Amino acid sequence: MQTQNVVTDKEREIRKRDLEDKDRKNASERRQEQKNQNFTQVYPLGWKRLRELFRKNPGAAELYSMLAENIDGSCGAVVADQTHLASLLGVGRQTISRYVKWLEEQGVLVKIPVAGKVC
Repeated sequence: MQTQNVVTDKEREIRKRDLEDKDRKNASERRQEQKNQNFTQVYPLGWKRLRELFRKNPGAAELYSMLAENIDGSCGAVVADQTHLASLLGVGRQTISRYVKWLEEQGVLVKIPVAGKVC
């Protein structure tokens, strides 16, 4: 016994829209890739500054580099809980607090209040 598929005009239209949506999504993804979305540029003076931070306070510099790696390029900020940062770096929350204070004193980090907390 042979089966035959019967496709209605409505099903064709639905399939056509699905394919168009998929094409738009693929085109959007290609545009994002072309923008180097996951690219971070460091200028020569920035590398020099990073070396200074690592030489003076390696733990704080590690925190700084982790924050820089995860920065939101659209706004230039990272929202992160200090307890979470501490667990990622394998240190205590007070250590993160000291690192943040030191980075602020060095002029490389600015804390901003977010939802009643300071991040």
